[in-house]
Amino acid sequence: MRIVMAMVAVVMFAAQGGGPAGVHVWKSTDIAAKGKALSQKLDAQKVASEVIATEGNRKFMVAHREGSGLAEWHEKEADVMFISAGNITMIYGGTIVDEKTTAPGERRGSSIKGGTEAKLGAGDVLHIPAKVPHQMMLAPGAQVTYFVTKVVE
Repeated sequence: MRIVMAMVAVVMFAAQGGGPAGVHVWKSTDIAAKGKALSQKLDAQKVASEVIATEGNRKFMVAHREGSGLAEWHEKEADVMFISAGNITMIYGGTIVDEKTTAPGERRGSSIKGGTEAKLGAGDVLHIPAKVPHQMMLAPGAQVTYFVTKVVE
């Protein structure tokens, strides 16, 4: 009987993928490797990103950037960013210059007027609530790889 119960427990554990549903572990080496792969897929804005998991109201992404981004505003999504490699200046708050709606609940613009600057590097984390303008700025020739959790509020 103990053998049967042990076999049932092993089968159930294996069916769950080795742990509770929704648990993900992303090693720093995995994020670095994903950033290197994304560096080969940059778009016209010199950025590439990939969603690596979605759980409930959260979307997990890795991004690599080799140029400054547009100013952004998300109506319903907060961003939690972990800088894996590189240095940036994040501008947040203020108002978006030349603001345009690019998709439902999404706005972009050329820059931010009157925002606050934060210099961030590897190991730093930033939380941007929904409806707060933000823009990632890179020095010429700089690169950054970062992990983003987008949370629908």
